Amino acid sequence: MPRERLAAPPEDVTDPLLWRLALDVVASHQPDEGGNCRNLQCAGQRGICSAARTDRHAMGVARTRRSPAVTHEPERAHALRRRPGAVSRLVRYLACPARGCSEVGSTL
Repeated sequence: MPRERLAAPPEDVTDPLLWRLALDVVASHQPDEGGNCRNLQCAGQRGICSAARTDRHAMGVARTRRSPAVTHEPERAHALRRRPGAVSRLVRYLACPARGCSEVGSTL
């Protein structure tokens, strides 16, 4: 099992599945010594590729904007209901081989 999957999500994560999926993708899309994405699906993309940018955004979406000190279970459950379909949109996006599927790109 990859080390990223074993990482405990931060306290303010309201969607641990989305956070872990995004973490796995970000980990596999790191730049090499020349600045290009190491992932073969992103051949020639310099710096942070589009997949890594999208997944960093998804990691932020998976977190609550409230302070962990005031967060409690009913509040976390409510936060999950505010973002219906976020996980399914990310999964559809990750399944797109060219990362340019028109039906998903604008929804993330």
